[in-house]
Amino acid sequence: MQQAARVSDQCAFFLAEQATPGVIVEHGPTEAMFSSPRDTRTADYVEGRFG
Repeated sequence: MQQAARVSDQCAFFLAEQATPGVIVEHGPTEAMFSSPRDTRTADYVEGRFG
């Protein structure tokens, strides 16, 4: 994850919950995804609360 933050301009967060197919939770500029994610699930993952 640290390398993605360092080398990418755009990124996406995919999540599969409770045996469902994965979905794109959030996508956009890397800086925004890591500094101020719009979705709480993205924030939880970036901040290390799960995964």
